[in-house]
Amino acid sequence: MTLDNLIGKGLLHEPTSATEIRRFLAKIAIKLNDARSEQISLDTRFDIAYEALLQIGLTALRVNGLRPDSRGGHHLLALQTLNKSIGYPQDGLRLLDEFRRQRAAGLYDGSFDPSDAEVQAILETVTDLKRHLEGWLRVRHPELL
Repeated sequence: MTLDNLIGKGLLHEPTSATEIRRFLAKIAIKLNDARSEQISLDTRFDIAYEALLQIGLTALRVNGLRPDSRGGHHLLALQTLNKSIGYPQDGLRLLDEFRRQRAAGLYDGSFDPSDAEVQAILETVTDLKRHLEGWLRVRHPELL
């Protein structure tokens, strides 16, 4: 499967710009910083870290000139395509999907209350993924930085 195979099946072509990518990167950094704050609840910290994770996935699509269409499922699509969009290791995607499931359980039925260890796990993963995205951008699309 390639990203082009998903055109019309959840993704649309849409050009991006350095301004848009820099704006996404700034928001990701702010969310990561906020999620590290011990002044807020573990639940909120997890949610904010997940938002940063999702924005990384969306940024990875945008740097490839793609955007999710108006159908549902853009969270799953943004995370599942990270291997194709920025070469994120396939084995790391299972953990990202687990974070997505945990967040959904907390949001939709209230059954997930993250522990400190779970918040630390998502923060470490998002930090690593952010570094991966920035490194990929420096090599593949330095003009967008």
